[in-house]
Amino acid sequence: MIIRPVLTPIALDGALSGREKVARQREVARQALSMCAEQCGVPDGPWEQDANRVPLPNGGWYWSISHKPLMAGAVISDEPVGIDIEHIKPRGREDLWDRLANTGEWKVAGERSWEMFFRLWTAKEATLKANSRGIGGFEECRIVAVPDRTHIKCEYGRQQWHIEQYYDAEHIAAVTSGEHDVQWHVGEL
Repeated sequence: MIIRPVLTPIALDGALSGREKVARQREVARQALSMCAEQCGVPDGPWEQDANRVPLPNGGWYWSISHKPLMAGAVISDEPVGIDIEHIKPRGREDLWDRLANTGEWKVAGERSWEMFFRLWTAKEATLKANSRGIGGFEECRIVAVPDRTHIKCEYGRQQWHIEQYYDAEHIAAVTSGEHDVQWHVGEL
């Protein structure tokens, strides 16, 4: 199977409140999910979540969504899958680096920069989403290889996870890919 994540920019109305903005981001992520279903030849929905907002498989299809203020994304696969998007910008707190990854993981990463921070963050979060876990599992998810600018390998739950990453303007997206090819679809809905 080819993994076909969909990424799309979010046009926000400046008059929206905080909750309205988040609702708009979720709406666009759901639209990306519908487009992803179409791209994969999968029936669209219902894409339901449990009480903790963990995506429930639909007819054997696993799915994941992610959104930030200016970008949303979705992915569907026939095996557990996760996607994450982050805006690459300094956060002013470099103590976050040691909370995200241990010394050995940073050694594997090869550098400490905000770009690498978000590469590791999105790789771990996509892996945790594929395992129906939240960010509380960061310490259990380990970076084991960073072979190039668009691939990372993590270990979680005694399993190795392959992650492919994509850069768009000031954002980075990561998707768990298994051994599958990944074809990113990026653009307006």
